Amino acid sequence: MEAMAVPINPGKLEAWRSWCAELVGPRKAEFDDMNQRFGLTTHAAWHQANPDGSDVAVVVIDGPGAPGFLGQLARSDHPFDAWFRSSIEEIHPVDLSALPPAPSRVL
Repeated sequence: MEAMAVPINPGKLEAWRSWCAELVGPRKAEFDDMNQRFGLTTHAAWHQANPDGSDVAVVVIDGPGAPGFLGQLARSDHPFDAWFRSSIEEIHPVDLSALPPAPSRVL
C-alpha cells in the first residue's frame, strides 16, 4: 500500500473536485481499466483542508502495482493515462517526468 498527501495548487480545488467526479462518473470505465492495467486494487483520494487555508489530497493506492504506479504512469503513452497525468500536473505541484527511480524493496 502506498499513501501520500499531495498539495492541491492554490485555486485548483474545484478543478480537483471536477476531476474526481469525472473519474467516478463519465470516465469511470477508463479509470477502472487504468487501475487494472497497472495492478491497482484500490485507488482512492480524499480532500483535506488545512488550518492555513491550503488544500491537500490524501491518496491511497494498493495492489501489486502500487510501488511502481507513478513511474509507469509517467512513461505511458495510453491516451487516458496521458489525460490523467496532465490532470495531476495541472492540479498538483507535481512533475511526473522528473520522478526519481522507484526504490528497491527489501523483504
